[in-house]
Amino acid sequence: MATVLSLTSVGIGDVELFMPSPPCLVVNTFYVDGEPESSVVYVWQDAETGELKAELVYMQPVPFETALAWAEENAPTRSVERIHTRHAAKAEPKPAPKRKPAAKRKAAPKKAAAKKPARKAARKVARKAPAKRRTARRTK
Repeated sequence: MATVLSLTSVGIGDVELFMPSPPCLVVNTFYVDGEPESSVVYVWQDAETGELKAELVYMQPVPFETALAWAEENAPTRSVERIHTRHAAKAEPKPAPKRKPAAKRKAAPKKAAAKKPARKAARKVARKAPAKRRTARRTK
């Protein structure tokens, strides 16, 4: 009978690394749109090169328990003594954020409306002033 072990991994940014004990099976279950998706990967070490190799041997939309049972059944056929498991928790739906009613905007005071034409006139004068200076210099 194979030993079932929790998969321990180290996260480096978006990449997760783990060191399995080959030969082993890795059972991974995650959820997509609330539905389970389970896979079993066979990991072994090449005797000639020492390289770690992996092969996807099972992938079904089944719960974790079904995939684990499949791995336990098929472990003896591959001479596997360890089964590493990783089971993501089912995502719970997030409650909708509560919105506050929008605050009503206060009307702008009427004094501000009177200032706008005065500002425009001041800008026009400021734009024309350098032109008057230039013409005065040219005539000298």
